[in-house]
Amino acid sequence: MRRISALLFALALAFAASPASPGEFFQKILDEAGMVYERPEGYAEMPPEPNEILNYLYRVKNPETGVEIRYLVIPIKRIEVDYDDPHASAPEPDHIFSLLFPSLLTQLSVDGHYREKEYPSLEARKLFNAEWAAAGTFTPNPKFAPYAHGFMVAMHRIGRADAFEIYLANDLEALKEAVLKTQTALRFR
Repeated sequence: MRRISALLFALALAFAASPASPGEFFQKILDEAGMVYERPEGYAEMPPEPNEILNYLYRVKNPETGVEIRYLVIPIKRIEVDYDDPHASAPEPDHIFSLLFPSLLTQLSVDGHYREKEYPSLEARKLFNAEWAAAGTFTPNPKFAPYAHGFMVAMHRIGRADAFEIYLANDLEALKEAVLKTQTALRFR
């Protein structure tokens, strides 16, 4: 898991170095990943803030419900896996999603505990035009976000990208409603 953490740190540094506005840079990454995004109605763009747990690319917040959504999109061609150790077995960048999803949930959780479930293949394709998708619930680490509830939607498309929508809220019912209404705001073309 250490390599995955290092990978995310390296990606965060590359993303943070971008001179473009958060929205412009996010759009550039979406284009590179073959994805589309439509900001959900009622949500306002907020600048990403540096975060010691996970740097993300873009975030929006609904001022009425208090629900915040953070987005992380990692184009496959930007993923580098260290193959220098001849005794280590490292996955190909296009197959790291199965390790990345639980690793992120563990890092984002206050106690390392979470619940996860994969979407059936047909539903992943229908909702996100993805080959794989999953969701997980967790109690956010306060160093990541000062909220009571967290929910992550993860999606993967071969040759394109790994993408994550991280929902955060203090009101559990508002969080559930937001996920149902907005989870398809980010999807593959």
